[in-house]
Amino acid sequence: MSQLDEEKLIQQLIELYRWAFEQILQIIITKEAKGHAIGYWKDMLKEVYDILNQLDEETRKWVQQVIGQVYSQSSAETWAYLNNLGMAVKENPGFAQVHQKAIDVVAQNMVVSMHESFQFIGRRINDVFRQVALEETGRKMASGTTIKDMKQMVIQRLLDQGHTAFVDKLGRKWRLDSYAEMVARTTTREAASAATINTCREAGLDLVKITTHYPTCEKCAPLQGKVFSISGKDKRYPKLTDEYRPPIHPNCRHTLQPYVRELDPDADKVQKYSNTSLTKDPRSEEEKKAYKEMRDMVTIATNRRRAREVLYSENTPLVEKVKAAEKLKKSYEKSGTRPVGKDAQIIKQYSQYLDNLKLGKIVNIDEKSGIITVEGRSIPRKALPNGIVDLKRESGKVEQRRFYDENGHAKLDIDLTDHNKPWFHPVVPHAHDWVKGKRSKKWRELTKEENELIKDIWSDD
Repeated sequence: MSQLDEEKLIQQLIELYRWAFEQILQIIITKEAKGHAIGYWKDMLKEVYDILNQLDEETRKWVQQVIGQVYSQSSAETWAYLNNLGMAVKENPGFAQVHQKAIDVVAQNMVVSMHESFQFIGRRINDVFRQVALEETGRKMASGTTIKDMKQMVIQRLLDQGHTAFVDKLGRKWRLDSYAEMVARTTTREAASAATINTCREAGLDLVKITTHYPTCEKCAPLQGKVFSISGKDKRYPKLTDEYRPPIHPNCRHTLQPYVRELDPDADKVQKYSNTSLTKDPRSEEEKKAYKEMRDMVTIATNRRRAREVLYSENTPLVEKVKAAEKLKKSYEKSGTRPVGKDAQIIKQYSQYLDNLKLGKIVNIDEKSGIITVEGRSIPRKALPNGIVDLKRESGKVEQRRFYDENGHAKLDIDLTDHNKPWFHPVVPHAHDWVKGKRSKKWRELTKEENELIKDIWSDD
């Protein structure tokens, strides 16, 4: 039996989800903004749902192809393991239905999990479209060039909120491609565990052992290296319940192996260890530190990979690329290393771009929101398209937040100061609109939506 390249198959699925991300982004960005807001929104939403439906169908095909292969390979490996131990065991044809049922259950669970994520994201995009359309209608923006404003708000809102973000049943937020990767890795490990358990049952074995890895997390540490009874009938060992069956958590490395007590010279020692706490973390401080360092390295690598995806995408808005370049730069700062190769080139490229904008002294670029903070007396009227720039004065506080349109021209100022003229600016914060390239001297109160735009730097408390 040829060795299954499980990692390659998982990467194929991840690439499929990244393709969908690009397609959805391209639809939102390139669809011409014209006509009536409702018609524009419905047409765009239909195209997005077409992509999600296609993704749903391709996921089903992947599951049908891969899960059975993973299960069969794990079963074959278990038989080979038992044969290497010199055990005279034969396959039982009557177990074929047991194996097929296990494959079907694991596969269906993955299909359902991913289908729920598509529905969630479809609803989220729908909600964003509706909310933006409602806000724009409230501002008496109906059609023509105002649809372009609405389109840009949709793009920014979805990117800010993460239009590929899925919230699972535990309230954890995932990017859709990361969620697909987690589900794929978890499901293939579940298939492997099910195959090992059922093959052991077929061979008449009741004991399995969880593999050991260093360093490991606090959840797996109390379980690894321990022996469990599949049926629970062997009272010398704890019963293998779902709680203790690998994968213990998403992206878990642990697996199950058949265990034959009679062939283990340390059987008594292993039995005693298997009956110690299944929840208390036994790791040393050294191992905890090593695990944290390993996870930090994974996080840095993930952040860099995601930043590169944005930076090399043709469809991503410029402001998102600036954010990604900053995230890439800070990943090197956090690791205490200098960027090299293409990373160094692209970080330098975006730094030069910002310098050319002559924004002033840049003191921070928020890698999540993309908001640029500058120190000085004023902010330029032209900056990056759809950008946001904060002005920090001598007080050390942000006194103004400026928003730019899709061409990089100032369109709105939110001032968080009375400019030392409380008789003229009795309301703080307040807004000044930009009209035909000039800032209106007339101030106005903020809308509900505009108040949301400054909640990170302003509180009424």
